[in-house]
Amino acid sequence: MTVQDVPKPAWIMRKTIAHLTRGVYDHGSHADLADRGFRRYHPFSFDFDSAPLSLAEPEDHWEDGVKQNHRENRAQEIKRLEQRYGSAHIEAVIRNVSDLGPKSMSLLAYHNQFHEQARRSFVAGLYYPALVAACALGERILNHLVLDLRDSFKSSEHHRKVYRKDSFDNWTFAVRVLTDWKVLVDGVGPEFLLLGELRNRSIHFDPDTYHSLREDALAALQRLNAIIAKQFGYFGLQPWFIQNTPGAQFVKRAYETTPFVRAYVIPRSGFIGPLYGMDLGQGGWHHLDYADYGDGELSDDEFAARYRERDPAKVVSRDMIERYGKDAGKAEDRNPGT
Repeated sequence: MTVQDVPKPAWIMRKTIAHLTRGVYDHGSHADLADRGFRRYHPFSFDFDSAPLSLAEPEDHWEDGVKQNHRENRAQEIKRLEQRYGSAHIEAVIRNVSDLGPKSMSLLAYHNQFHEQARRSFVAGLYYPALVAACALGERILNHLVLDLRDSFKSSEHHRKVYRKDSFDNWTFAVRVLTDWKVLVDGVGPEFLLLGELRNRSIHFDPDTYHSLREDALAALQRLNAIIAKQFGYFGLQPWFIQNTPGAQFVKRAYETTPFVRAYVIPRSGFIGPLYGMDLGQGGWHHLDYADYGDGELSDDEFAARYRERDPAKVVSRDMIERYGKDAGKAEDRNPGT
């Protein structure tokens, strides 16, 4: 009998997140975790801005205390806008922010910074830069989706038309390709095409643009916001998220190998079990979780039920980590990993 033939103790054979360099974020090493059946990917980095909602006037039917609290929040938001955009045209700024509405929740990706810049241009009254920026960002998102995902569709009839190109300016073609690849969420394709019409009318010379700058810029930004909300959002009933998990989103097991999810969602997720916790430290939020949930397999519905019904005393916290140390353990022992 050779050394290789000697049976290894079970604790050596059992691979858990405690054995991984980056734990729940070691995405390339999760496939053979011993407790993989209990875990799902949970995206945790996102961008949104709900401040525009605070600028609405209080409703008459609200209770007095609610009205007062809303007025205070509104005054604070107006003060913040004055600091950023100045007070000379503050009424126009307030109107622009209110009409623009909240920025939808979105995964952190290449589009967030440019989206924010386009929105700020509109708020400042720079309508043509805002219009052009929204259209250009729409085209950039289309290009990213095709270029980032094309290697996953080498057997597609479209691959020979896209694998050598560095960019695409034919929106209709790009949308058709992404639709055939089943990348786009329902409703995103039509939004792209409508934004593309605005792009063609606005960037190519059209005298009528002078008379509809604000209207067109607002329409472009709202369509762009809708695209981002549906395709990159968290709470828009995207097909890859498990349903009935209030306050959080988890990737369905069947979608873990879907090209869009693999490229955009999983890299921004932690691979966690239903008793995970969140901790705010340097660099932002990160996950805390048990090292080992044991053997077995949860369906997506069972995972959702475990998440909804979890015992708060068993949810992993920083205090629990410090109390038990960093040794790996099983969830039923309430001995968390990191």
